[in-house]
Amino acid sequence: MDHYGIELKPLAKFVLACQNPSISNSSRALGIAPSVLSAALHGLEDRLHMKLFERKGRYLGLLPSAFWLYRNAAVLLHLEEFSRRSLAIPANRMEKLSVRIDLNFSIGRMTKAVSCAIQQMGLQHPETFIACQFLDTASAASGGFIRESMDHIPAEHCATIEIGCHSEHSFREEPGTELLYRDPWIAVSATDPVTDIKADADILAVVRMSAHQMQVVAHYADQHGLSARLKFVDAGPAELGRLLSDFPHMRFLLPSSMVANRLGISRIYRESLVPPLVSMVRVGTSGALETKARRFIGLLRENMEGEEQNVVFDPQLTARQMHYFNLVHRCGGISAAARVANLAQSSVSAQLHSMEAVLGTPLFERSKEGATPTDAGIHLWPLMAEVEKRQDRLSRQSGDIAAHTQHRVSIGMLPSSGHDSALTEKIAEALTTISIQHPSLKMEITEASNTVLHDKVRSGELNLAIVGVVQPQFPRVLLGPSEPLSVVANPRFNFGGRGEISLAEVCELPLVLGARHLSIHQSFAAATHARNLEPHSKIEVGSLALAIAMVRRASLCTILPASSVQKDLETGRLVAVKINQEEISGTLSIIFSADRELSGAERAVMKTLVEVFGKKLH
Repeated sequence: MDHYGIELKPLAKFVLACQNPSISNSSRALGIAPSVLSAALHGLEDRLHMKLFERKGRYLGLLPSAFWLYRNAAVLLHLEEFSRRSLAIPANRMEKLSVRIDLNFSIGRMTKAVSCAIQQMGLQHPETFIACQFLDTASAASGGFIRESMDHIPAEHCATIEIGCHSEHSFREEPGTELLYRDPWIAVSATDPVTDIKADADILAVVRMSAHQMQVVAHYADQHGLSARLKFVDAGPAELGRLLSDFPHMRFLLPSSMVANRLGISRIYRESLVPPLVSMVRVGTSGALETKARRFIGLLRENMEGEEQNVVFDPQLTARQMHYFNLVHRCGGISAAARVANLAQSSVSAQLHSMEAVLGTPLFERSKEGATPTDAGIHLWPLMAEVEKRQDRLSRQSGDIAAHTQHRVSIGMLPSSGHDSALTEKIAEALTTISIQHPSLKMEITEASNTVLHDKVRSGELNLAIVGVVQPQFPRVLLGPSEPLSVVANPRFNFGGRGEISLAEVCELPLVLGARHLSIHQSFAAATHARNLEPHSKIEVGSLALAIAMVRRASLCTILPASSVQKDLETGRLVAVKINQEEISGTLSIIFSADRELSGAERAVMKTLVEVFGKKLH
């Protein structure tokens, strides 16, 4: 199968839309109509199979999934920017700054300032790659900072910048660290408070933050007689917009750097705490690039202290171009890449030429022997491979997040052999039962061949799939035996009232098969191959419906469960006889990815499927 990742231009529009108070503001900044931007954002949701926005009346806010996408999209877009400018830099001049931020991620002042500083640093020092990570409570629980891009750059060309916070009283400048900025805490609410924060008796809520920040605000509340009103809410900064909408009377306490003029919280009221509560955000450096590290810190400080700015991305490379570039690299030639992608060679060549035009340099030398990467192509290869790897991870994780947070499950099944077939009936029974028992659960059903279903589960496009033969290393739950296969034939064939036929006899019949496309026929082909038999395949098809139609009209046979053509058997348009089940039999299983934990929604679907399929297939 040929997959390419999510296009970067819609991601860039999404990132900008998140940073503005409304869609109309973002559309003006992009120079397009609001309807065009809305369509692009809806298309992104469809591509990811997940919702990103929440609408309540006139309120349009961001779901937690949007925060996940924002932080991943920003990394991809920064990587694409660096990839384009890196072609002008010799490999031995490449440098890397690792920026590790021990603060909670939100689409706030800090997040915007970091991205703006990265872009400004790119203009001043194009040879310096900057990898930035927020270590919030979620990533800390999963083991801390993950592996970064460009880890092949030698240590003597690398440096690390670490950013964290202390309370005002506990802060001390240590060797190698300094104050980056003072971060005052504020109270935010959806309505204009009519009383002073100390005179009011309403709850003061605190969203989920790092343990240190929670201790700081708890200590402050204890000191100033606010402890009885303090409530820790089990919701992250990503849910602040929803919380303000649901509880407009409540005040939420948080550092001001976590708040920005963005979608979902543009119309809020901010109050300074009196007496003030201030977090001291410190920064420390280590490694070889002292001058570059100091310059980045200076840019970050300027962005934090200056007027709030949005980060704007303008990606030039497309996901399709990068995918085919990587494919040609891996396959060693354009022709081979085109065969793998199941495309015409000219289509792959056109994508490469477009990419070379954007970059202003040839990436491959074409010859009769194939395509040899130029120096630019060799230089670009690890960066493009990293972009595609991150895009693949984005696609895989989106299905997982939708299943866990939005009760959305995508299910794959083998192609239906008919609406009356026992398999189709079982799946329909299971799905209708699930929809009744779990009305909030959203299901998306896809039909594909056994091989394609495995590929889609592996890539994250499907959460679950019902398959026949299970490939190695796939976790599975057994559903039970599949429906017995029969020879379905034109009535001109006379089987003499037999109830069963051997596999060897079936191979002598004129068959309409689709072994390359249809899982039922793949099982038949596997059984004949195991017994060194050669089926007499007259015609290859890719559709069971077409196979049935041809058998009705001519002296031909095909292989199907008899229930698929039950009405034709009753009216005499077709005849059927079972194949010896000792020679050909199969099972059905549910497969899923071993790379993640199943959600409650996925477990509910699997439980119902197992219960329904536990009733014998006839």
